[in-house]
Amino acid sequence: MQSDPIDVREMAILHQGFRRVYDEAARLVRANRSPSPGRVVFLADHIDFSLMLLNIHHEGEDELLYPKLIERAPDQALITQEVEHEHELIKAALDAASAACAAWRAQPTAETGEALAASLDELNTTAQSHLDDEEQKVVPLAAVTLTQEEWDGLNKHAAAEIPWAKRPIAFGMMLEPLSDADRAHMMRAVPAPLRMLTPLLLERPWKKYAATLRSDSENRPFQVAERD
Repeated sequence: MQSDPIDVREMAILHQGFRRVYDEAARLVRANRSPSPGRVVFLADHIDFSLMLLNIHHEGEDELLYPKLIERAPDQALITQEVEHEHELIKAALDAASAACAAWRAQPTAETGEALAASLDELNTTAQSHLDDEEQKVVPLAAVTLTQEEWDGLNKHAAAEIPWAKRPIAFGMMLEPLSDADRAHMMRAVPAPLRMLTPLLLERPWKKYAATLRSDSENRPFQVAERD
């Protein structure tokens, strides 16, 4: 282990997006029990994409993070493996939500809509617990076990797996809940010329997408109650 910790702040920042996307999706499904066909397609596509993003995130960790931690910090291997095994629970919840989304897409009734929303609730509950464990038990270990280049490789791996046309949406989802300080931190590695184009390349596509996401088929904002 190295004496000087590397910068691992990105993990908790990225997790903010996952901490809110499935709860919001469940509320949006419940907000309209009789959606138009176009609304079903859009929202189902959104849910499938958000499920894919968490799959990509975990696949990168399974390949690039956990094996290195277990090998280099054997005294912490038991705790590391316990958190890694939580990925199996997440995968089961992701698969269940994906199946429920497919059923709702094919037959969008109140019953299939509620089944989808319930599966997203379950995924959200499971994910919140895992993200807590990862931030508290794994990320601090990674800070003194991996090199900065190895750590940064996680984000590069994830970005490479996201379809090019979907990247503005993925980055918009990630950046939206962030504070100004966290947003600046995430943008620091972007070359200055590209940062100047952020409003055009990222913010504009995301704002348009988010407006559609949070509106009904007649482009009226949904009145979606926050959960207690």
